[in-house]
Amino acid sequence: MSKNSKEKGRASCALKSVRKTKIGGQAVLEGVMMRGASSMALACRDETGNIRLDTTRLPAKKPWYRKVPFIRGVVNLVVSLVSGTKIIGKSAEIMVEDVDTKGNGGGMGWMMFVSTLLGIVLALALFIVAPTAATRGIFWLANISYDAVPSNLVWLKSLLEGVFKLLILVLYMVVVTCMKEIKRVFMYHGAEHKTIACYEAGLELNVENVKKCSRYHDRCGTSFIVFVVVLSVLLMLAFDIIFALCPVSEAFRDLWGTSWFRILFKLALLPVTAGISYEMLMLLASSNFFLFVPLKWLGKQFQKLTTREPDESMCEVAIASFNAVLEMDADPTIPETHFPEPISVEEFRRVLTQEHPDLTACVKGDADWLICAILNITKQDLSNPNVKIPFGWLIRLNKMSERVANGEPWQYAVGATEFYGRTFKVDKNVLIPRQETELVCEQMLKYVRPDSRVLDLCCGSGVLGVTAVCEKGCKATLADLSKQAVDVAKNNAKLNKAKVNIVKSDMFSHIKGKFDVIACNPPYVETAVIDALDVSVKDYEPHSALDGGADGLDFYRILASQARSHLTDGGTLVLEIGYNQGDAVSSLLQDKFDVQVLKDYGGNDRIVVAKPRVDK
Repeated sequence: MSKNSKEKGRASCALKSVRKTKIGGQAVLEGVMMRGASSMALACRDETGNIRLDTTRLPAKKPWYRKVPFIRGVVNLVVSLVSGTKIIGKSAEIMVEDVDTKGNGGGMGWMMFVSTLLGIVLALALFIVAPTAATRGIFWLANISYDAVPSNLVWLKSLLEGVFKLLILVLYMVVVTCMKEIKRVFMYHGAEHKTIACYEAGLELNVENVKKCSRYHDRCGTSFIVFVVVLSVLLMLAFDIIFALCPVSEAFRDLWGTSWFRILFKLALLPVTAGISYEMLMLLASSNFFLFVPLKWLGKQFQKLTTREPDESMCEVAIASFNAVLEMDADPTIPETHFPEPISVEEFRRVLTQEHPDLTACVKGDADWLICAILNITKQDLSNPNVKIPFGWLIRLNKMSERVANGEPWQYAVGATEFYGRTFKVDKNVLIPRQETELVCEQMLKYVRPDSRVLDLCCGSGVLGVTAVCEKGCKATLADLSKQAVDVAKNNAKLNKAKVNIVKSDMFSHIKGKFDVIACNPPYVETAVIDALDVSVKDYEPHSALDGGADGLDFYRILASQARSHLTDGGTLVLEIGYNQGDAVSSLLQDKFDVQVLKDYGGNDRIVVAKPRVDK
């Protein structure tokens, strides 16, 4: 089918309205909420690809203030804002977004309230304060005082502010669409509209029919926002003209011209514009009167920004939500359905043990670390009975636990680990930093000053170099032969806001200049030993970062021969070594360095600190 044919199909679907419905919706995180006369349904697709439904019965009768024209618009706006925030929070439980896992329901409610309040403040700043400030700037450029504009030209303020309001609205919608998550929400918004349009066109609710219907809907909240903005501009223009023509005191004219008074007046007008805009929206949705066409067109243009063509899976979600509401509105005996309740950590452990009875104590311990990392809690929190695992997180934990049960390190399953009090991304292209490496880091930091130049050689995930910059504010260069490791190090530098220089280099081959400190955790495992290592190491961690040659000393030989030429006279070389390599590495370095071997917590050789000999 050609593009024109598809557009004609969509247009015809929108026009052939044979039945009306009061069901409306809202796009959420990977889902759609539909609300009918007596029920509401939230459908979300979880990480396994299944559609999950949460349905709720609504009060049979609306209170009187939700029926009175103009008043109901303001009330519905507040109700929609509150319920919409709750719906987004509920969808976050399925989509593994930030939710309260410690049972602090009141705390979560307070956080959501604060977030909503901040959102309102930001909206008021963007659409009321910012246009006023921009208009003041225009008058300033024209060498005209904003607060002293002649009364017969005050309308210019409202006109300019209106232009800026619409520009900000368009720019805001365009910018947020560039965000991947918001773009997907807008795609679900399109699926919501198409599903309602399909039903109103009298077509069978299936993906094929929904896909060919229009993304535009008369009762869309986007149109409501546009009407509020346009109406606020028209009302301000009307007041400007009235006060310019009517006999009012000079003191009031001066007051009316000031920016602070106009901002307060616009805030006071918000309930009025919201009430009128809601009635306009309902009127336009119930009539195709030709005088309404321009307003419908305006709403449609903005809906092109807040809706996107959905894929088939999104249409399936919207259909599931719509059908649930349709059935519950028609049959009051259908019970509510809800997302599975969160479970405690202890319950999760029991389920994990039942599904994997052969798990070792070590793997069970890894599963605990997995829970801590996923839920962002401490080990102490695991024993807290109030800590709950929401269903969406449970799905992810089950999948990750399966990987851990098969031997994969929990850090790779999570994609991150903690090092020296900071979070670092890790994957199968880099080694997982060990506790022993933190000891290396401690020794390195003893020799780093704010004006030091540090080289993190064989950087892997970049933990040493990034930590040096974060702790000491020094300059650091990170180098690794692996392009994939370099990419991970770049991400970690960005994650921890560390400004570093990152180079792809085979040891010193592309390293220029001298450094005050060179830190290196090179491959040091003997080639023949690698296959005897634990499954979590030999089958998952990169062999190129483990294999140190036949005797495990290949990279130390390079360091012994080349490190001196890249160190300043008072510089320091800090190395991590294998537990039995102290004497061997010391022997390699002793010709050019004064060497000190330090032990780890287990009493094994682990760190070499070497200072260049002044006579070499």
